[in-house]
Amino acid sequence: MASALWSVVRIGVDQVFSFVVFVVVARILGPVEVGLFALGMIVSEMGRIFATSGFSDAVTKAREDDEEIVSRAAFWGNMGMAVACAALITMLAQPISWLMGSDRLEGVLIALAWTLPISAGGAIHMARRLRRFGHKTLAIRSIIAGLIGSAAAVWAAHENFGVYALVIQRFITELVTMLTAWLAFRWWPSVNFTRAQLMEVLPFSVSMSASKLIGVIISRVQDMIIGVFVGPASVGFYRVARRTIDMLSIGTLTPISTVSVNLFVTIREDQARVKQTFVRLLSVAAAVSFPAFFGLAAVAKDLVAILYGERWLDVVPMMQALSLFCIPSLFGLLFLSMLTSFGQSKKALRFTTIQFFVTVAFALIAAPFGVWPIILSLLARGYVMIPYQIKLIEPHTQCSLSEAGLAMLRPLVAALIMAVACYCLATYGLAPIHNAILRLVTAVSAGMIIYTAVLFLTDRQSIIWLIQLSRSRSEKFS
Repeated sequence: MASALWSVVRIGVDQVFSFVVFVVVARILGPVEVGLFALGMIVSEMGRIFATSGFSDAVTKAREDDEEIVSRAAFWGNMGMAVACAALITMLAQPISWLMGSDRLEGVLIALAWTLPISAGGAIHMARRLRRFGHKTLAIRSIIAGLIGSAAAVWAAHENFGVYALVIQRFITELVTMLTAWLAFRWWPSVNFTRAQLMEVLPFSVSMSASKLIGVIISRVQDMIIGVFVGPASVGFYRVARRTIDMLSIGTLTPISTVSVNLFVTIREDQARVKQTFVRLLSVAAAVSFPAFFGLAAVAKDLVAILYGERWLDVVPMMQALSLFCIPSLFGLLFLSMLTSFGQSKKALRFTTIQFFVTVAFALIAAPFGVWPIILSLLARGYVMIPYQIKLIEPHTQCSLSEAGLAMLRPLVAALIMAVACYCLATYGLAPIHNAILRLVTAVSAGMIIYTAVLFLTDRQSIIWLIQLSRSRSEKFS
């Protein structure tokens, strides 16, 4: 559907702006400063997820007749939670800084905490607009917000604001995003709702927020453990590798996941269509994401040298290892979309709680041995949890683990063939070329041609489904 395309545009452009700023700052700052900001963002992101995401999900799944009253309760619940979280982070900033062994972290934590109420101010407006498939409007406005925030951050970096350049970007982007969300969906949230109506929204919202919060902790627990056991500099190297991988995940997987929630909501009464759509989404998501992840692994050395500079080359093997996380990432995003669509917040919370303890246990066992064992523990946890994810959603999808695996097999094989060819070309065939940019462009261009050709020969159906999804042909797709 067209929503998928505009969702790709919105999220992709947001990530490009954010990533460009991250690259500029990383080139100016050292690993210690990048590590400190990464640690500050963990706490801020935890607060944002807990304060805003669950209420937005409640609006997304509300019946049409209940949307207005649910939105009122969700908006004010959102704002209250955001202010409370910001105040709590402010109070805990000093002890958290002490735990991480850096007094410089305190100011970053306090500044980032007060972006939460700004983020909450536009979350419900955006959810209501997206509910009406208003992805195009929000994409255009989001691009404007990203441009303004990125320009401010680059200016601040050149003016020697250091790590606070990223803090400035966060503030300005959140503020402009909130204003554009209100312009995109012109609705004034009345306080005319009862406590009982708020309590109807609260359990689902808190459950979904808690499950997503645990998900954020799971994705960032490695940063925290590296910070405590190894130090901020190692966090900086790990964060640069992970940030690059996360950009690919958000750019290739999140748009499909976002659209899939609304898609599953519209067909959830038809179990046959749910299964068919789930399998097709797996195949399409694999066809889009796998070449990006494995292609990155193939050209990581030249890419890191060009983007971050020679002093960051230690992140290359980390980036290559983390690219293997693409399969667990794909399952995880569609898994949460499915549970959200069917209102299964308790299942989501149960799964993420189990995943949290498994992740922490694996990471703590690995921590005394250094950064690499921690990275390997992350990969192990991701693959170990896939069968349990499939089992939990099988009552809704009627899709077994083997069927899910087969849906991704051909795109996976095509991506692996492309990655091996690209790596050999970049490492050996293009070695005489001393210009890293020329080597990178040549290798990437060759990889795109190879992948497209292999996929066309082995899995034309995924290409057809992708075209249907991007052209608003949702009936044919599902």
